Amino acid sequence: SEHSMRVAEHGVNLSSQLGASIAVVYVIDTAKVNNEGKSGRLPQEQIAKLKIEADKIIDSIAKQINVNEFERFLPEGKPSKGIVSIASDWEADLIIMGTRGKTGIKRLLLGSTAENTIRLSNTPILIVPSKS
Repeated sequence: SEHSMRVAEHGVNLSSQLGASIAVVYVIDTAKVNNEGKSGRLPQEQIAKLKIEADKIIDSIAKQINVNEFERFLPEGKPSKGIVSIASDWEADLIIMGTRGKTGIKRLLLGSTAENTIRLSNTPILIVPSKS
């Protein structure tokens, strides 16, 4: 998306100014809710397809902003936990992420990945709003 591109550009600009390495984290959200409202886990073949799609998205963004050197992580699970876990393991100095700007009932029911990441993380976070 256009917003993902802006978030990536902020990250690249900051990393080049600071001489820092870049890690791209795309968490495959494996949770699903079926028609009866029961939660479960996505089938492994669907997760594999999502990982292939995530790789394509990452490659496309990297190509558009002309970045060749970066670490790529595609963990499975809850997005906020995956982001925080990778940042911790990688000893990241900063997490840069966007917000989608959910409002109203969607935000109340689902929460925000950015909000949950802020709550869980010991790593500083730079939020790029969707309307920046």
